[in-house]
Amino acid sequence: MQNKLEIKNLTMKYGDFYALQDVSFTLEPGVTGLLGANGAGKSTLMKLMTDHMKRTSGEILWNGQDILTMGSKWRELVGYTPQLQGIYDDFSPKRFLYYMGALKGMKRKDIKEQTEQVLEAVNLSHVSHKKIGQFSGGMRQRVLLASSLLGKPQVLILDEPTAGLDPEERIRIRNDIAELARDCIVLLATHVVSDIACVAKNVLLIRGGKRIAFDTPQGMLANAEGKIGEFTGTYEEIAELQKQYPNGEIAQRRDSFVLRIAEYPLPEGCIPVRDSVTLEDVCHLYLKGDRAYD
Repeated sequence: MQNKLEIKNLTMKYGDFYALQDVSFTLEPGVTGLLGANGAGKSTLMKLMTDHMKRTSGEILWNGQDILTMGSKWRELVGYTPQLQGIYDDFSPKRFLYYMGALKGMKRKDIKEQTEQVLEAVNLSHVSHKKIGQFSGGMRQRVLLASSLLGKPQVLILDEPTAGLDPEERIRIRNDIAELARDCIVLLATHVVSDIACVAKNVLLIRGGKRIAFDTPQGMLANAEGKIGEFTGTYEEIAELQKQYPNGEIAQRRDSFVLRIAEYPLPEGCIPVRDSVTLEDVCHLYLKGDRAYD
């Protein structure tokens, strides 16, 4: 039977403020991209899913069982990679993973065996004895990713795993995550839409603590048809239009400038984009304003 993680009517309230309100979706093996502006509720959602915070109401079910009844057994099933943060610079990757395995309560034999496996999985075996302080940002992030794999988790929750990395390092981390997602459920929170455009099975959009979309990338792109458009003109004309559409993106073409906007309905004079709508366009459309996606 395929593993399933169900989020049902999940709510987190602080006084009169809802950090999350009545959020529901279901995760199965593969990558689900989690997108939303700062303060949308992404971090709250991840803390609830990792059992680091007590929810106000709702359910989080692992194969039908609420994770609150599972206790430490649930935490053994979950791997979590936070945003890039300080790691012990004088540790080697191998020493750091031994340390993290001990904190997880793993047996010494399992720590040794799995350390070799996860270092191989993130392509760090050849530098396993070098000090982490000598590593690039991408290599340090791969060390954190490796630590989240200890214990062979069936759910991986990754918070901005490519933040601050150069394009080549982002591609490497993205490919690692895609490979890992063949065997487990991965929730990937990011502001870099391109990081999930090629690897996500589903995309979850959150705004103001509410779920506004949960669909395949293909479904989202189809739903955005006729809602992405471009104005064409001189630089002065386009700059003036951007005052009216501050979220629009200016681009220079061979003999003109364009302002690309996400609006529904499109305003007069804005030509619909037919064949080049991107997932980033979709996010601009549905992460602003008051309209729900579905």
